[in-house]
Amino acid sequence: MTASRPSSGQVAGAPRAPIADLVDRYRLLLCVGSGGVGKTTAAAALGLGAARHGRHAAVLTIDPARRLKDSLGIAKLDGEPHRVPLERLDATVTGSLDAMLLDAKRTFDAIIRRYAPSDAAAERVLANRIYQTISTALAGSQEYMAMERLHAIASEARYDLLVVDTPPTQHALDFLEAPERLTALLSSRAAAILQNPSSILSRDSSRLAQAALAAVLRGLELFTGFELLREVAEFVAGIEGFSSGFQSRAAEVAAFLRERDTAFLLVTTPEPARVGESLAFHRELARAGLPFGGFLVNRVLPAHLVDAPAPDPDRAGEGDAALARKLAALHRRFAAVAEAERAEIARLAQAAPGAPLVEIPLQTEEPTSLRSLAHITDALVS
Repeated sequence: MTASRPSSGQVAGAPRAPIADLVDRYRLLLCVGSGGVGKTTAAAALGLGAARHGRHAAVLTIDPARRLKDSLGIAKLDGEPHRVPLERLDATVTGSLDAMLLDAKRTFDAIIRRYAPSDAAAERVLANRIYQTISTALAGSQEYMAMERLHAIASEARYDLLVVDTPPTQHALDFLEAPERLTALLSSRAAAILQNPSSILSRDSSRLAQAALAAVLRGLELFTGFELLREVAEFVAGIEGFSSGFQSRAAEVAAFLRERDTAFLLVTTPEPARVGESLAFHRELARAGLPFGGFLVNRVLPAHLVDAPAPDPDRAGEGDAALARKLAALHRRFAAVAEAERAEIARLAQAAPGAPLVEIPLQTEEPTSLRSLAHITDALVS
């Protein structure tokens, strides 16, 4: 993006560093940001751009937009890699692009089997109803397993570049810190109490008090008709031996996210609220010491809409004066929007001098095919 004047792709006075350099240099790009800004589309476009640059890339998503598989031209999107048919765009493309879903439940099951002391111990945990619920519903489990699966894929060295579409979040680090919160929970005093509720009583408590508590708990089970407490205790006892494995892997993933060939890309739109959120995200990433790759500003009003002179009602014919006035008013509205957007984009440029800042022009429709996705890719990496 090296045009000499501000346009869709350049901010006046802002240092430029093309996104093409990122898809060529890095091994892991994580698209982060709030919901509704187009992270999924941006991640897919980056992956496509890398493939067109000759790299073997994969786009990984946790919560994919329904249209993602359509825009990539694939019939299915699940935990297995699916090859994107790039030959539909250009038969001379030397790279490749795969797309896959980061399947939290499947990865959690695989980890249980890996760290279990025996096959029987693993099957006991996998069959536990509490495990079957929390393996997808417990806060942090989805994020932990997504990062675990990502780490495993990266370790295979199958791809030159992995582009990750992270889930919407209010804070940039929620996705990254959730695994640590999950491992802390599994090794906490709260988990010990769940395993043995009578442990909330002190050692000096009378046997009568302990017996009374046990009777109350048994009564609750009889009343509900579900051996909840036994299932919880069995789950905690079964998972206890895995906590050290979880913690060591979480540490490995944390180090992986800080490697030199990793970068976080903040995806946003030029509205004031979204830019404010992105600036807050940027500060969080900086405090955490995570490598920042740049801003992708989506749905920017194309400059050519306001570059042309506005219609002059005074020079219009008698029958065209009313139409000219309406067009002039519309032109003023577009110009005001464009000016406001330029101010917001300038705020981003000032927050990270020297970092890439690339704009994706507003599209007339959402990408629903490889060819329409390629137009966004052109805006990103050309």
